[in-house]
Amino acid sequence: MVTNAGSSGKISTINVKTDETDGAGDIEAAIAATGYGTFNVLLLLAALPIAWAGIFDTTTNGFILASVECDFQLTFFRKGVLTAIPFLGMALTGFLWDHLTPYVGTRNLFVLGLLADSVLNLFATAVDSYYVFLTIKFFTGVLAGGPFSMVIAYLSEFHSAKYKANFIRWGGLAINAAIVIPAVLAFSILPLPLDVNVFNRRYSAWRIYLLICSIVPVFGLLTASMLPQSPKYLVEVGKTEEALRLLGRIYSVNKRKPANTFPIRALLVWETAPPLPRRSIFKANSEKLRLVCYNAKLLFSSPYLRPVAYLNFLQFGSMLGFNTMRLWVPHLFIILNNFDWQKWNKDRAPTMSEMLDRRMSVPMNEYLDCPDFAEICVTWTINTVVYQNSAIIAFSTVVFSFLAGTITNSSFRKRSILLAAFLVSVVSSFGMNWGQSPPYMLTLAAAIIVTTRITGNIVTTMNVDVIPIPLRSTSLNILVAVGNVAAVLGNFLFSAFLDVECLVSFMGMGCLLFACFCLALFHPKKPAKNFGGQA
Repeated sequence: MVTNAGSSGKISTINVKTDETDGAGDIEAAIAATGYGTFNVLLLLAALPIAWAGIFDTTTNGFILASVECDFQLTFFRKGVLTAIPFLGMALTGFLWDHLTPYVGTRNLFVLGLLADSVLNLFATAVDSYYVFLTIKFFTGVLAGGPFSMVIAYLSEFHSAKYKANFIRWGGLAINAAIVIPAVLAFSILPLPLDVNVFNRRYSAWRIYLLICSIVPVFGLLTASMLPQSPKYLVEVGKTEEALRLLGRIYSVNKRKPANTFPIRALLVWETAPPLPRRSIFKANSEKLRLVCYNAKLLFSSPYLRPVAYLNFLQFGSMLGFNTMRLWVPHLFIILNNFDWQKWNKDRAPTMSEMLDRRMSVPMNEYLDCPDFAEICVTWTINTVVYQNSAIIAFSTVVFSFLAGTITNSSFRKRSILLAAFLVSVVSSFGMNWGQSPPYMLTLAAAIIVTTRITGNIVTTMNVDVIPIPLRSTSLNILVAVGNVAAVLGNFLFSAFLDVECLVSFMGMGCLLFACFCLALFHPKKPAKNFGGQA
């Protein structure tokens, strides 16, 4: 039995009857008592579509660029805006989700976010306007970004400290595997000459591709509606009896024993303050925002400024390289596959910049003498091999980044792999333009994607090493925001330079990654003093 003690002080406990004291424990002990088993596996499987929805929303745009060029009258820069816009939505609104969670609950936010995301994704398949499509993709970034960022934290609340680290590692692998699926679907659908009537509207291959990809948030909505609220959230809102019943069910599924044999019969709960009424949401969020600003102020002052600046610069370079190249490789190599080799009469192999020239492509041969040549859209011939290679690159990225994470268990290994990965990305960036032939160019592009994903993961783990616990959560949120901003700027700048001078796009990325490599030579030390930041 669980009853509240007096509420006269700021800290109160739960009183437990004498005959139940032997079966009492706090929430951490209760979660530990549930063990690990079938329930945890099913919970992960149910949460995967929720996280995958965010990955699909930020990935699918990169695969349809060649297919929608004439439908949306795309230039290189407009393509860059299209690939960047979901990240812009995530960057501008990512901080809002944490402020809503205490009042709505993570599970409820999953449902609300994915419901709106599913509707918008269905609308996106039917629009004809570039700007309407852009607006929809911005809001899908807003809506899917929150659930995506909260999935691991939500799942972690069902695991004790004994299993949490391994679960996060393997759960992260399962979530990141989603970047392979859009490439596989693109390989299966986009090259086909499809023309299907759906709801009295003609759907070409790219619309059908987006329609199939929109199944993921719909499926995530269904699974999210069946998820329980986390036991820690139930305790925080005062529903201790409900939390205890939930923990008993988890124990029953994992241990295959009756729920009434759950060893924790009563929860010991410490409250820092009574729950705030809903009219106080603004006041509570103002206080939470004040604490975040206070922690951020500490992070950007001595002695934390140097390690924080170090981590964020490396994160910026890593995420810019990763999210720019992975979204542009499919389209760039479709253009390369449309290069007219019969026009090339020089005694050397063409560079990538020369192969990306529209005048050198087969589809534009008949329009070369048109006075408004720059305004003519290109109907690219889509080679299935390009999307097959994209799937292989995505799979390699997931596997190698996971393997790198398993061996970077010491400071020396982290630094060594970080330096090696940045060095490979620098060489690949500078060399991709002169790769002699598309297969070599593709190998160098793949190296950039894989290595920058690895460096991004290492930077995240280094955050744990150099930032003290009270400031760690704020520092991680800053890293995530910097990564999203890097994705936006990377796609904007890369596409803008492709419109003006292709070579600058590759050289600029190489210079940024070279700066990251030079900075990685100096490993930051953990600050000696702690100014007492608040979690």
